[in-house]
Amino acid sequence: MPPGRLVQGSRRLEPTASASASAHNGSDLPPYEPPSHPMNDAGRQALANLTNNNAEMRKYEDHLSKSSTYLREAVGAINDTLFARKSQLASKIEKRRGRGESEKGEHEAELEEYVNKLHGDVTHLTDEIEAALRQVIDYRAELQREKLVLGSVVDQVQSESSRWQRPLRKRKAAQRIGGDSDEEMGGVDDEPEEAEAVGAEDVAPLTGVREAFHKARESHTRQYRATSAYDRYASNNEYIAFKKMWHDAQHPEDQVPLPDASTWFDDQGRPIRDGAPGGDEDLIIEREVQDLTCKLTLRPLKEPYANQKCPHVFEKTAIMEYLRGTGGKAQCPVCTKELRIKDLYLDELTLRKVKRAARAARESEDRSSNADPDEQMDESVLVGQSTQLRSGRANNEVKQDDSE
Repeated sequence: MPPGRLVQGSRRLEPTASASASAHNGSDLPPYEPPSHPMNDAGRQALANLTNNNAEMRKYEDHLSKSSTYLREAVGAINDTLFARKSQLASKIEKRRGRGESEKGEHEAELEEYVNKLHGDVTHLTDEIEAALRQVIDYRAELQREKLVLGSVVDQVQSESSRWQRPLRKRKAAQRIGGDSDEEMGGVDDEPEEAEAVGAEDVAPLTGVREAFHKARESHTRQYRATSAYDRYASNNEYIAFKKMWHDAQHPEDQVPLPDASTWFDDQGRPIRDGAPGGDEDLIIEREVQDLTCKLTLRPLKEPYANQKCPHVFEKTAIMEYLRGTGGKAQCPVCTKELRIKDLYLDELTLRKVKRAARAARESEDRSSNADPDEQMDESVLVGQSTQLRSGRANNEVKQDDSE
């Protein structure tokens, strides 16, 4: 048998005219046939190298991580903008009503029309971003499945190679015991044909790498699709962070609690935009009072770092110094969970709250320091006039007393 032949039997297929033309054009491939002999050592090593190609897989994982981050930031940004415009409109309405005016002005009407359109656009974009994030999560799950699929194919190829070699070794051993040799067989080396005969009779048919790969991939894909939307997304850390960002942008001031993850999807796996439906108030998680101080330094947070073990947040430099001083891991300063440096990450949600609180403090300070000079002057004039009136009344009373 010629070396390297991987088709069944010794018969070679004669290419037809159409097949030759297709092969010449490079548009089609010949029909697939399973291998008649197992993959050699070089082939098995090349296949194993695919599963160990961590550099390329890391590049893909990095792209997926960046996509997730950009989508999370986008949903926060567009909903922040919508909330700011709604607040601007509400402020105008409040001022108008404070002046006792019932009809809205032209500028207010234009702003109201803009806000209504913006609300529709943001809602549509938010739905698209949410769907895109679920697709990114599906891609990441697919990447993890591919690793498992390749690993199972490598194991199967190795198993079939070992199973194929056992009867061959038995046949060679029997030939040596029986005194068979090349000289006795007329000097013709028929070992390949003998090996092929043994393989065909004593060993189960081989499964091609292509067949094994597609079979394993389909099996893992079916298992993934059979899982619920809750298992795929609502329990995924990237999706949870996305929901928190989205919810915080929609409710930055009124402290509306985030609905429980079990209410994020309906029975058909479709996302529920507003969380828990009516009647499920008992499923809502109570939000803790937001404390924007570090539990280690007792100072306001500037660069908040959370962890994957417990809900406590610390200043980056403080928690890093705390953990490095104990060999890279230690018990949480607040609870009993063990923390490690690799468990820490920038808490973007808390950072938003920190920036929002700082911005509110600056605006409050600016309002107090930049009060209307006319209002300040009017107030001083009124105070001066009232003082003069009180002084005048007192003088008149004194004069009356003297005259009496």
